[in-house]
Amino acid sequence: MPGLVRIRRDPAGFLQGRARPGTGRHGKTLASFLQSDIQGDIDTARLLLAEVAAAERGETLRPGGAGNAFSVTVTPGGAVIRNAVLAGAAPEPYTLAELRAALEAWITAIEAARSRNG
Repeated sequence: MPGLVRIRRDPAGFLQGRARPGTGRHGKTLASFLQSDIQGDIDTARLLLAEVAAAERGETLRPGGAGNAFSVTVTPGGAVIRNAVLAGAAPEPYTLAELRAALEAWITAIEAARSRNG
């Protein structure tokens, strides 16, 4: 099953996240979060992936955090991403599996971009 987002590099080399067709706001919010708050920062992506893994094990987690444009909270029951810039933006819930799959794909894209750049 394909994930919620598609990832590509733009001509300048930056990663772009796009919602897969049919995923609506659910895919768009996740793609926008990856593009604006994770960007090309593999350490941040790996830290968030480790947080997802800890939640999957039922461990107690730190409180959520905010990045450039979004806040994210990860709990054993799932994750919530909220646009912190748009007034009145509704929180968007994700399963841990959805967030994990998107982060793994994003990390793979970062690694591929780095290997192409030498």
